[in-house]
Amino acid sequence: MAKFNINDYKLVRIKWQDAMDSETGWHDLKKLKLAKTEPVTSVGYVIVENEKQYTLVSDFCSDGTSGRAITIPKDWTQSMESLEVKLDV
Repeated sequence: MAKFNINDYKLVRIKWQDAMDSETGWHDLKKLKLAKTEPVTSVGYVIVENEKQYTLVSDFCSDGTSGRAITIPKDWTQSMESLEVKLDV
């Protein structure tokens, strides 16, 4: 089996707008009309990029298992920037 190589993945910073969610229950319409989306910045390694989304992971183990994943719709993305990293692996 080939050894996992983190350098095969691009490290990026994505700035995007997240949806606003309300708690379950009754809400005053005046307050809901003031609801806003939330700007978010995510940093991770791109494991999937297609026409609709990016999937990033933040943690990798040596066997290639990963953690702290997020999938961001491209429609919600404001910018994506490649980051340079020097790893001793």
